[in-house]
Amino acid sequence: MVTPLRPGLVEAVVRQAGDVLVGREREITVLTAALGSGRSCVVSGATGMGKSALLSVASSIAVRSGMRPVRGLRALSGADRHALLVVDDVEQLSAGEVERLARFRGAVVLAGDFAFPPEGLADLVADAVRVPLRPVGADAVAELVRRRFDEDSPELTALCLEHSAGAPGVVSDVLDLVDFSATSLRGLRLPRLLRAVRRHWQTLDADAVGVARALAVLGNASLDLLGEVAGMDSCDTLAAFERLADARLVVGEPMRVRSPALSDAIWQEMAPELRERLHRAAATAMRRRADPAVAEHLVACAEPVGARWAAPVLRTAARLHRAAGRPESAVRCLRAALREPLSVRVLAQVAVELAQLHLRCGIAPRADELARCWRRLSAAGNPDGALDWLAAVVLDWQCDEDVLGVPAADEGPPVSFRAVGLAMSPLSGREIVGDPPVAPALRAFWTGEGAEQVLADLPEHAMPSVVLAGLGLLRGGCAVELPVRLVGAENDWVVALEMWSCRDHAEVSRRMCDLANRASPLRGCVALAAAAFVASCLDSGRPGEAREMLVRLGYTGTLSPAWVCTMLLHQRARMHLALGSPRAALADAERAGAADLVELARAALEERPAPVRCGAWAKLTPHESRIVELALEGETNREIATRFNVTQRAVELHLTRVYRKAGISRRVQLSSVFGPI
Repeated sequence: MVTPLRPGLVEAVVRQAGDVLVGREREITVLTAALGSGRSCVVSGATGMGKSALLSVASSIAVRSGMRPVRGLRALSGADRHALLVVDDVEQLSAGEVERLARFRGAVVLAGDFAFPPEGLADLVADAVRVPLRPVGADAVAELVRRRFDEDSPELTALCLEHSAGAPGVVSDVLDLVDFSATSLRGLRLPRLLRAVRRHWQTLDADAVGVARALAVLGNASLDLLGEVAGMDSCDTLAAFERLADARLVVGEPMRVRSPALSDAIWQEMAPELRERLHRAAATAMRRRADPAVAEHLVACAEPVGARWAAPVLRTAARLHRAAGRPESAVRCLRAALREPLSVRVLAQVAVELAQLHLRCGIAPRADELARCWRRLSAAGNPDGALDWLAAVVLDWQCDEDVLGVPAADEGPPVSFRAVGLAMSPLSGREIVGDPPVAPALRAFWTGEGAEQVLADLPEHAMPSVVLAGLGLLRGGCAVELPVRLVGAENDWVVALEMWSCRDHAEVSRRMCDLANRASPLRGCVALAAAAFVASCLDSGRPGEAREMLVRLGYTGTLSPAWVCTMLLHQRARMHLALGSPRAALADAERAGAADLVELARAALEERPAPVRCGAWAKLTPHESRIVELALEGETNREIATRFNVTQRAVELHLTRVYRKAGISRRVQLSSVFGPI
């Protein structure tokens, strides 16, 4: 016999379940009242609405009311009329299981993603209390975010609410995969939704599955567009859509998948070939309708469409994205345009627009794109000065002639600066095509003369001239005075050059930290700023601070062979000498071509007496000995791994074997065993 729940216990159950379910107080109250009177319940709702969590609450309520909860039909044989049978995913029950469930005479709690009860359970459901689970609101989602991160985030709350359409289970899955600073949730792979999609495909017909997939690709669509992409007539498309609506997968006005998260799951479930075909069909259909969203489908295609209209459409979309403050989306459109058939003039325009985004928004270029554009535009004679913009990208991101495939001449500037000259001038062999606007800056850079005049008379496309003239002054030992301010990320070069003129270490440190927080270490301006920072640290007696910054930026191992890193190598060699690591200083000084530092490093090595090694060294292999030497000099595992071009895990394994041979267990004990006698 069911024991009636005492007064006030309903409120207690709601409060207790609040730690498990958020925004479900009304549903828990209905469930508690029904089970307290011994009635059966049906919990219904779409995937991710929290049905399984509510079943756990139902089991807790059953225990409080003197009932014995039994989960699943497998335990049905041992259940009596005083048991509460709890069954999840009722829509997946076989006909035999439905028949067994219908014969049970005790209280049951059913849960499933169904709008209509399965055949055979109509009588049971008719007498049960219905507990439909609807989407939760913004307050409940905000509470879930707060409990996960112990902070409020209106932006993340809005993203989760839009992405999940108010399904708390989906919100919970999303919060498991993102951090507090998430700005986009598109493309998340949620196993719960993927499993639900595959279950639906087993019960739905082929037309309904095809319409759902087309709708996931389109986002939202009119009936005629949806039918054209799915390859069906309007009547069949509408009938299939209604079946999807009955399955709680789609909603109308406009036609769309129920939530972006579910749309992503349907898109991810498709094979790549099917996605490609649907995106191409969507692009073709939308182009006939002059729909601006056609560019999204062109970008989503893995292979070029091969149509002449594609590139202009993508260029227009890129300009709109850039005007709206979405540079990453603009770059994706322009990269897709480069794959399509292009005339030389249109290629030059696309290359210039792409270069502007790389320079002014700090978006990293792709070497293969630069090389292809460079070769074709070089052969065409540098139309519209596009090569000068590409050269500025090469300069900004420390590329060299290996990226562009331009052969280096035997004559001209020193080897360390040859890549700059080749990058900044459209060269074919030894001849300059035309007269590039940065030619005066190049001459100032190579010879160290005329840099002041270049800075006083800057051309419209100023970034390469500012960089080269400023570096020319630095090579000559002069302070850099730059009255110019450039646009966006280009201004980072001005900051880096001015750091060399600043004598206040606190100001240099502030600028370095700011630049390190917002710019990629792959850019030449960051390497140049790091060199200025290291020089300032050494001049003020702070070599340890310099080393911390280089570790943070990843400049501790082998640096890129690009031109600007010679300055960083020079300063890093000085830092190694100050820290007492002449061997590392010698390697950097030789690569930088700094003869004075090479002599100092060799002298330091000769002055340092050779250590008398203990017998423990004899147990080590030559490679283990080198690792121990570097560890004793203070290099971290990451720095050692970078030096030998191996993984950090490999260094850790070598050190573990060393510990075992030496009978120690920690890195700090190395000096006691392998230090000088």
